[in-house]
Formats: sequence, C-alpha cells, structure tokens
Amino acid sequence: MSNSSPLPVLRGSRGTVLRFTGDALMWSRDAEEVSIPLQAIAHVRTEGRTVMVQLVAPAGTAPAVHRVDGVSQAAAGLFVPAVNAALPERAEEDGTADGSTLVSAHTVPDSEDNPRERMMIRMAIGIGVVSVFSALVVGLLGQWAGALVIVLFAPLGLGVAVFGVVILHIAYLEWYLPRYGITVEVERVRVYSYSGSAAYAWTDPHGRTRSISGKVTTETAHLAYHPSDADKFTLCYSPLKVAGDMFLSLVVLLVGLGILAGVVFVTRLTFVA
Repeated sequence: MSNSSPLPVLRGSRGTVLRFTGDALMWSRDAEEVSIPLQAIAHVRTEGRTVMVQLVAPAGTAPAVHRVDGVSQAAAGLFVPAVNAALPERAEEDGTADGSTLVSAHTVPDSEDNPRERMMIRMAIGIGVVSVFSALVVGLLGQWAGALVIVLFAPLGLGVAVFGVVILHIAYLEWYLPRYGITVEVERVRVYSYSGSAAYAWTDPHGRTRSISGKVTTETAHLAYHPSDADKFTLCYSPLKVAGDMFLSLVVLLVGLGILAGVVFVTRLTFVA
C-alpha cells in the first residue's frame, strides 16, 4: 500500500518545496533538504502566498521559522489546516521545549540528470563560441559570405555531432558496464506516464543515494556500475535495444559530421570564387 501523502505539495519561489510525509514536513531548496518532525512544530500559518512553519521554542526566545514564499493559495488552503490538525497534542508546556533540536538537514545528491544538463549547457556555450570565432576569422579574411554560412550551419553541425558523441558514449556504457561492471537490483521510485519511462533509486558504494531514469517500468530493475568509478552507471537493457542505441547514435554522429563537411566545402568555395 502506498504511504504517499494525499495533501498537495507546496511549490514556491526559488525552487522551494514543502511536502507532508505523514510524520514530518520536508522543506527543500536546491540541494538542501530539511526534515521537520511534527513534534517540533508549534503551528503552520499563512500570510498571503507565504506559508510559515513555526517551531516550538523555549519561553523568551524567538521561534525558528521555515517559510515558503509564492505558493498557490488554493493549495495552501488545503495543506495548512490538515498539517495543523495532524500536530500531536501537547501536555502543559514547561517552557523549555526546543523544536529546532529535532530538525535534521542534509544535502541531496545530484540526480543523474542534473550533471548531464550542466554538461549540455557547457557544450552549447562552447559550440557557440567556436562558431562565432570561426565566422569572425573567415570574415576578417574578406569572405563574409563564408562567415554567414558558418554562423547559420556550423552550430547545427557541431551540435548534432556532439550530441551523437554523447549518446554514443551512453550506448557504449549500456554495452560495457553489464559485462564488465557490477550489477545490482534497484527499486522504482517514480513512473513518468507521459514518456513511458520510470526513475529508479540506488545507493552507491560510497553511501550516496543516486537516481536514474530509463525506458523500464517494472518495480525493480538491474543497474550496472563501473567497479572503480561509481559515477558511471546505467540500467541494463536487452541486447537488441543496446544495438539499436548504438546504430542510432552513429547515424546522428555521421549526420553532424556531414553538415560540418558541407560547411567547410561551401566556405572553401567562397575563397576560390
């Protein structure tokens, strides 16, 4: 039976999220996650589109507050009363209770997707810089027609070629790691109905919780990682899918290289003319 909360998840500005887990509130932003047990909470209140979680504090001291700004007022209207109703009843307070001592915080490790997104952003910036620099050099040599060709088509060719290299590397890991790496069983944590894929969580040899998404939807799956580098890991797929991924990545790479070859050829023609 699922233990997920029926209450809405509050999403605020700056990526702040507040959710109810049944016995605690989880406040998170960026890579920081704070667990606030219900026993530590005095009450939860709203001010406009701001939700504030006020902790129990000793008499005469200012209570600690965790806040989420910019939330949906409709969602807050459901969330706040339900959480307040779930707070444990307290006996006569002695004025010494301190809810902040029950709160725990930790850093959430990057999922597989976040480093890949950053890598793609860096590659896009690099492609843009290389294209503009090449066009500028050709233009300063007096061939502005060639420079225009570079500006229009070189980013496309470079982008497709680099993307081909990236997915070829992924396909290579899909082939290599199940054969020469370490294979473990991982549990499904989320299903993406719109894409027919799912996310799986696992704990690497260093104790870090990691996640990976793939075209698998079973409750458990096999994951393989490199014995000397746990940052290299992949879900295990059928040989047919791995072969298809290899073929597709090679096609993409060749298309990108073909576009680049065309750019070089046309640019060379502008110098001959």
